[in-house]
Amino acid sequence: MTPEMLAGSWVIVANKVVSKFNTDDPAFEPFEAIILAGRAGELFSATRSMGTIDGDRFEAHRKIAKLKRKDAKEVLVAAEKLGIATVGWSSADGQLVEYFQFQTDSKEAVLEAAGRLFALLRPSNVARAMIDLLGMTLYLPQQLDAIRNALSKRGYEEKEIEFAINTSRDFGLLDITKETEGGASLMFNPKAFEGNAEDVHGAIKSLRPKQRQEAMDLLNFVVSNPGVPVPKATKADTLALLVRLGIIDYSKITTRQTEKGVYFPTTPYVWDVFDKSAGKALSKDLVDDSKLLLNSFRYGQFYSSPGRGKIEKPFLIVNALIRDGAIGVQKPATAIGEDYPLALSRGIVNIVESKIYSGRYSMELLKVDVAVAVREVLQQNAILPQDAVPSQEDLDRAGRFLSPSAVRVETELPQTIRRFHEEMIFSLRTMRSKR
Repeated sequence: MTPEMLAGSWVIVANKVVSKFNTDDPAFEPFEAIILAGRAGELFSATRSMGTIDGDRFEAHRKIAKLKRKDAKEVLVAAEKLGIATVGWSSADGQLVEYFQFQTDSKEAVLEAAGRLFALLRPSNVARAMIDLLGMTLYLPQQLDAIRNALSKRGYEEKEIEFAINTSRDFGLLDITKETEGGASLMFNPKAFEGNAEDVHGAIKSLRPKQRQEAMDLLNFVVSNPGVPVPKATKADTLALLVRLGIIDYSKITTRQTEKGVYFPTTPYVWDVFDKSAGKALSKDLVDDSKLLLNSFRYGQFYSSPGRGKIEKPFLIVNALIRDGAIGVQKPATAIGEDYPLALSRGIVNIVESKIYSGRYSMELLKVDVAVAVREVLQQNAILPQDAVPSQEDLDRAGRFLSPSAVRVETELPQTIRRFHEEMIFSLRTMRSKR
């Protein structure tokens, strides 16, 4: 995943959370670039598969994404400059564009576009620090003092750092442990480390430098290679520690060829931390089934033999399965009938023996959402925010909206933002008293 894609993912997540509040309040001005880039990402996501759309359809999607017309114009000018969209500007009153097209039909392109757009919209240091914080705490909990020092080295002022930390906590994007006996608090992503942030940090910190490096190397390997068996040189005690801490999930698959079973690692947050952070937790069934299917394909990649139907590139297999609904119809394989008993038992796929070639099989996909989740993990190592394309009813209703604020359900401002709002009012009163 590129830095722009990762930034774009967090921008979209942060916008979904921030947009629960009345963002017209001036206290949200520091987060304006997050809001605009995040809403632009939602617009791009909804329209990326549509090709060129006319001005009326664009207006409906703009309103669904909660982009005001003046903000949409700023976003589109930036999108043209970045080469991520084609815009035909309208000279008619009441219409912004004659046509619009997002250039690349892929989720990765949308995420990268949101990240690049965020950087181009002159984000405040508070907004930049918030996105940095989300990235810094994704893989492991971090000491709060260490986070402050790291942000300070990146050029942020103390006031900006504290504001970003407090708002990230108050919005629920991140959390902070209570002060420990040693006086150190930890900042962590509560969607990735639910209830064990202190255990994780304490255990990693207690390791000797060489062991700590081994643990981090192993974690980086699993993050970058979900489901791939760990290297043979991996220390068993290091792996056991990361599994015990919940940093790595370890799943076992047993087939006729491997009676003792083989193990496949993933990281818990690689599946749904972005969606959970945005308030859309995936079902446990989907996550468990997706891990099982991914590990089944990894089994076929690493433990099957070429003569039986060895998988060279799992992504191509799962993509074909989604595209065609089945694999092996024209070229049935022995491995399909023997290497996927768990996927068959969970009703994720159906295995069909060939009528022509005895002992060879094809596979039919039954649970499309499970395969889609696996494809996304193979593409980018994470299930990232993705809204459903708005329905025709949504589009029709959007055409009757006067403004996004007309349908906004306002949530009470969090404490840090409320205090910031009060400080602005107090500052205004002070300035008036000096006249």
